[in-house]
Amino acid sequence: MSGMNYEIQNRKLQSYKHTFDYNFCKRKYNEYARMTLEEFKACLKDSKKIGEIGHLCSFILWIKNKEKYEYRDSLGDYGLIHLLFHCLENKHHADIHAEYIHELFKEDIKLV
Repeated sequence: MSGMNYEIQNRKLQSYKHTFDYNFCKRKYNEYARMTLEEFKACLKDSKKIGEIGHLCSFILWIKNKEKYEYRDSLGDYGLIHLLFHCLENKHHADIHAEYIHELFKEDIKLV
């Protein structure tokens, strides 16, 4: 299992180790990126699937930030995560934001 390690510090400045399984994340990412807009919109209304999408977005943005890559999200690095939270709050937001999130996910933050 190939993984990428990173550490998170809590307020007591202790480190927590976490490993992303790159191959698993890439496979899951490709599943979502290949979906039609309607399939992706349905996923934004499912709490388990939106959790997976959020996990993958965080992983990709962390890698891109670490490597100093940029993408076109005008909302900034965390704008995408912000929109995912809106989708969790209200299914109506999933309908409103689905196309934008889907485009970012497929084209702008893609995992290579």
